[in-house]
Amino acid sequence: MGTRSAFPDRSDSDFQTKMLAAVNEYRKHHGAPALTLDDTLVDYAKSRAALMSTEEGLNHGHAGLDKRYGENLYWGGGTGSAPEGVPAAADNWYSEIKAYNFDDPSASDFDLVGHFTQLVWKATTKVGFGRVSGKGSKYYETYVVANFLVPGNMEGQFAENVGRPV
Repeated sequence: MGTRSAFPDRSDSDFQTKMLAAVNEYRKHHGAPALTLDDTLVDYAKSRAALMSTEEGLNHGHAGLDKRYGENLYWGGGTGSAPEGVPAAADNWYSEIKAYNFDDPSASDFDLVGHFTQLVWKATTKVGFGRVSGKGSKYYETYVVANFLVPGNMEGQFAENVGRPV
């Protein structure tokens, strides 16, 4: 258990729709098929976001992740109010493209590109998003979690699943 109570859920249908559109826009640029929202993944992502918020920042990490799913995490903080998280989470994950080596994927540092590669992983077909926000000890905080099925980032499968930008 974390060091504080979980923040309230803010994963309404408008948030789901906006996140799906942002993610699918990035996928389109890499020849990856559009994802569809999955209710099971939405529920799971909501629970993961709540769990993430019981620790400061992203200190919880991917601990306890169901290995059937891929996962991207995002934390945003502000002094005036909690950031919306859309499209900031997707933009943040996609920004890792700058460290990805399309000519030799195995030369890429997974710690620097894993969110990007999961975002555009061609074999992934379903997604669910969770968002919680509240007042932490220093900032108004927002946590966004995306859970993916099938998970990406499988060793030896990067070349066929992470397309060059088109």
